[in-house]
Amino acid sequence: MKLEAIGKPFTYQWPGGQIRFEPGRVIDVPEDRAVRIMAKVPGRVRPVEDAPSAPTLKAGDWVEWLSPALPTQQGEVLAVYDDGTFEVFHPLSEIPCRLPISWITRVVNARTNSEGPMP
Repeated sequence: MKLEAIGKPFTYQWPGGQIRFEPGRVIDVPEDRAVRIMAKVPGRVRPVEDAPSAPTLKAGDWVEWLSPALPTQQGEVLAVYDDGTFEVFHPLSEIPCRLPISWITRVVNARTNSEGPMP
């Protein structure tokens, strides 16, 4: 089962080892261990469904992403990097931010908001 940290990074330890959980980093854990981890630290990890491969991105694409700390956001891709990150002008902080491609939930055809397409 694949798990991801929610919120702050933490290390989960047991008598035979340990795992470092970080938001945005998906870790594959044996099913029985994952169930125990979720029971021991409720609200600190979440199961991650097998996702399709990361989208192919290019500068100028409009994407929607979900970070562990904020609601869904949208923005225009400014750059794509080989380390699995992309740069976007963040709508809340109003500065360029570098985010993991794994946070992208979809590539949208046009800028949108809750009322529909934006002009």
